[in-house]
Amino acid sequence: MWIYNPREDIEFEKGILFTNVDAFRALLKDYAIQKGFPLVRLKNEKSKCTVKCGAEGCNWRIHASPVGDTTTFMVKTYTPEHTCVMNRKNSEATSDWIAKKLISAMRDHPEMTSKGVKAEMQKHGVLPSRMQIYRVKKKALKQIEGSHSEAYGKLPKYAELLRMHNPGNIMKIHYDRTNVLVEPKFLRLFVSFKAQKDGFLAGCRPFIGFNGYHLKGAFGGILLTVVALDRNNSVFPLAFAVVECENREAWSWFFFYYFQKFFGPFPANIPLTFMSDRQKGLNLAYEEQVPEAAARYCCWHIYCNFKVKFPGLLLRRFFWQAAKSYDLIGHNEAMERIKNINIDAWRYLANIPKCNWARHAFSVEIKCDHVTNNFTESFNAWVGELRGKNILALAEGLRQKFMKKTA
Repeated sequence: MWIYNPREDIEFEKGILFTNVDAFRALLKDYAIQKGFPLVRLKNEKSKCTVKCGAEGCNWRIHASPVGDTTTFMVKTYTPEHTCVMNRKNSEATSDWIAKKLISAMRDHPEMTSKGVKAEMQKHGVLPSRMQIYRVKKKALKQIEGSHSEAYGKLPKYAELLRMHNPGNIMKIHYDRTNVLVEPKFLRLFVSFKAQKDGFLAGCRPFIGFNGYHLKGAFGGILLTVVALDRNNSVFPLAFAVVECENREAWSWFFFYYFQKFFGPFPANIPLTFMSDRQKGLNLAYEEQVPEAAARYCCWHIYCNFKVKFPGLLLRRFFWQAAKSYDLIGHNEAMERIKNINIDAWRYLANIPKCNWARHAFSVEIKCDHVTNNFTESFNAWVGELRGKNILALAEGLRQKFMKKTA
């Protein structure tokens, strides 16, 4: 009986046996792709298969049929000589075939790039097109991860495993269910890990940033994130949630599970400061859930709104001087210059409390002088292609990234 070894060249011979017709057909396809020639199937039935080389004038030919009354297939006649030229662009190498060959490699390297897919397929003697590479990656990932809709049904078991292996972890799945007769519909997901809580309390500044990112999967949604800065000024992710949209209700739900259910009563000796882009509902949500925390607004987003009404290079220069000054004198000097250029621009900035955007007014207890939310924006690049995966693959991918960051 033929046993396929993918590391060896395929060779047929008369009398070789296969478990069934499908095994014969699969190996024949692999052989044609490996050798680089087209196939013409003269007979392709359960009772017999007769195939020849599709190149004009080539004598290669093979015929196989069952042995007696069994499903076992045997090569009955075989003409092995090829007189045609090898062609690496083979129509037998369909996207389904390539995806099947890629699955093993992509399990080991789930973030494999298009360049990596192409290199992997060249090992099989195939030169896939750009569009073929795109389709192949999508099909291989679907076979590995499952479909987007199927992933939601697996979340409860995944949550159970997370809590079982580390009782300090929390994963809350929130469903929308109008009554008991209606099938529950996924609405939100919150995830955080005990290692993140311990790491934050042991080695991070009490300075936390929040942001939201649109997911690119089949069902959309928003990925909410909370990150901190460790003592090396590196991003330290704390928790994430998937919600239906970015509004006060979603942020308030996120804060409730993070600060009440996960952290419990937050240590009173930690003077928390929150950095945000003043997203929809975010400020109202943390004022409601964590009223003791100080607020800091991203100066880049303040400036983007400011320059729409008050454009100009001088105003830009003095805005950033006012924001980044380490002392009151430097801040007031920059604000006075803005006032001399455009008093309305000065009023616009004066109406924003200094402690929310001016560096000199920040609490010294925080030991962090960031005036922008760029450290949370970097999380978007860190997440990368996970935003396009199904919800289970997204959660597991983030878990792995969190654990590597904590290790």
